[in-house]
Amino acid sequence: MNLRILGIATALFAACNANPSEQSTQPPMPVVATAPRAAGIIDRFEVVSSIDAYKGATPDGAAGPYTVITGIVHGRLLPSHPDNAGIVDIDNVPKDADGYIDYTTDVVILRPKTPGSARRVLFYDTVNRGEKIGQQSFVGGGAVIGGDAPDASFPSLLRAGYTVVWSGWQSNVAQTGAGATNPLGVNFPVATNGDGTPITGLSREEFIPDSARGVHGFHLSYEPASLTDRSEVVFTARQSWKGADGQSRYAGPSVPVTNWSYSSNGNGTVYVNFAPPAAVPAADGTLVAPDGGTIYSFVYRAKNPVVAGIGFAAVRDLVSFLRSAGADAQGNPNPVADMKAAACVLATGCAAAPASNFDVAIGEGVSQAGRFLRDFLYQGFNKDGHGAKVFDGLVPIIAGARRTWINARFAQPGRFSREHEDHWMPGDQFPFAYGVGTDPVSGATDGLMKRCLESATCPDVMQIDGSFEWWAGRASLAVTDGAGHDVALPDNVRYYMIAGAQHGGGRGVSTGVVTQPGVGAGCQVAPSPVSEVPVERALIPALEDWIAKGALPPASQYPTIAAGTLVAPGKTGFPDLSDISVPSGAQATPVALSLVSHGVANGLALTDYGGATPLVDATRTYKILVPRVDADGNEIAGLRMPEVAVPLATYAGWNVRLPGHAAGESCSTSGSAIPFAVSPATRAAKDSRKTLAQLYNGRADYQARFGAAADALVARGFLTSADAANIYKKDAAAISPALIPAP
Repeated sequence: MNLRILGIATALFAACNANPSEQSTQPPMPVVATAPRAAGIIDRFEVVSSIDAYKGATPDGAAGPYTVITGIVHGRLLPSHPDNAGIVDIDNVPKDADGYIDYTTDVVILRPKTPGSARRVLFYDTVNRGEKIGQQSFVGGGAVIGGDAPDASFPSLLRAGYTVVWSGWQSNVAQTGAGATNPLGVNFPVATNGDGTPITGLSREEFIPDSARGVHGFHLSYEPASLTDRSEVVFTARQSWKGADGQSRYAGPSVPVTNWSYSSNGNGTVYVNFAPPAAVPAADGTLVAPDGGTIYSFVYRAKNPVVAGIGFAAVRDLVSFLRSAGADAQGNPNPVADMKAAACVLATGCAAAPASNFDVAIGEGVSQAGRFLRDFLYQGFNKDGHGAKVFDGLVPIIAGARRTWINARFAQPGRFSREHEDHWMPGDQFPFAYGVGTDPVSGATDGLMKRCLESATCPDVMQIDGSFEWWAGRASLAVTDGAGHDVALPDNVRYYMIAGAQHGGGRGVSTGVVTQPGVGAGCQVAPSPVSEVPVERALIPALEDWIAKGALPPASQYPTIAAGTLVAPGKTGFPDLSDISVPSGAQATPVALSLVSHGVANGLALTDYGGATPLVDATRTYKILVPRVDADGNEIAGLRMPEVAVPLATYAGWNVRLPGHAAGESCSTSGSAIPFAVSPATRAAKDSRKTLAQLYNGRADYQARFGAAADALVARGFLTSADAANIYKKDAAAISPALIPAP
């Protein structure tokens, strides 16, 4: 019997069986108080394997070798607990005798082999579609099992004695129990009706053939309620969500797709095969042949929704357990409990016998994982079962102003809105900014930090975006009110924009050679090479010092309305590049380019996502703003990496689709590199930008200036000295003589 019920029953029995004289002469029987039941429990931390990382080698600069722990977390959640009340459908999962529900997730821990070579910092790299994205950005080296350790050229977090953790959270990534060598997944329960019958509801899929290399078919996120009843299916096709006026509308012109069929794999997964219609409506209303960029929308009745919101609670409870617990509920030891003996990182207050295993916990996530962290914070999951912070610091990377489509019935966690792809998918509505404010469009008052302010569990935040997030991710809404006014960031938030960077950044300019896309390409111009990851690496130690020592990090860097560097999409000052030629390929051969677009922004209107099809109020729109550029087309504000400060081209955070791929629409997550002409003799008459010969007095001049730009970022705290030397100065030394002939 539950102890709480037993205690109440004992007290009631005593009261009901006592006679009046006994009540007057005997002292009252004591009632044993019981602790409130936890919102979440790590019932069992199953260690699948624990082996030496990197074949036993010590990462360069680290105090000792590392160990890889591969495991499975067996978690339990109490649906009736207030901290779990916001998890959609959690009350529709069968409960055990104690009122809890069960789930499991993959987990991997990369930790110093002994606490003597560790520091008390936990770094949680939020996985993206199950993948350990941060391993390349922050850890370095090869595979943690069997690969080479990070070498001297890479400023790895392992040098600082960090413990790095990954775990599954995404409901549609399957658990394997082998997360060190596979994507990290989960096993979450399916919601059902009270009588055990399947829950059904309308759900919407979107498909663009480009994403499947032209194949006309797609997997459904959820099994159809019926493979034979098609009465509720709405299958349509169109070239754009925009009309002739440039306004996006879900209810805009489309044509039905009538020739289609289901194909069941027998394991609950279903595939839709179809033949494209003969013609589809374009943005101007004319009918055109469907192509690789055609947007297909499929609405159907689905069944068996997974309780995807458990992902938030799973991260909350795992990180809290690793930080604070000595053992799981079954008595198995916490595999990092010995970190109490590691080096303290606090400026003051280091205890001889610390109560927790770590002084600092930092959560970082890239793209989808960055949006996860913004939503994790907004939905109140940064408060653990003890009322303490889960994460002391958060680093959402390339998230823009978006959150996620996770905590909803029939969620699709991998979707995110862009101008062309997945435009009408949940996760793009107010609130956008960290501070609490009133939305001028909806009238609601809210903010990403509203709940953590109420529970005193707000972390320090560093959000890092590229230019792409301002064009496609509506990042201006993170620092403006949506009506054209700057909004101050809270004191515990820093925001950094990398000028000219595409989604995730590029690999750097290296030789500077750019080859423009050929026949069959989807985007009109070459992608932007502007780097971003080195900034992310440099800021992690600054975040640790901010949390542990109170040392203020570098000031925010982003465009603002007040400074005149944040403007409407049509007012950026972008040069006319409609009739130019650009050097292309190893020989810098001039090729013609006609770029009539000056950027394609992802607009936003007030939208109700309560049903499968969005209800859009096109009369109530947000003011989306983007960075202003200089005369050569490069963005003025934000962090100007050496590639932008000492440019070889115009670098933009947007790109456009070519004919055959919904021409003129925004091209996925790509930015642009539009090279400068080599000399005045090769520059087109209508190209107003400077030539390389006018900018640089030979390769030595370029290399010196490029290196100086890198050193300046080191001095400001935005680059490590190792990356300045091993990436930027090395790249500058490789500049092609075909671009800058003079030595």
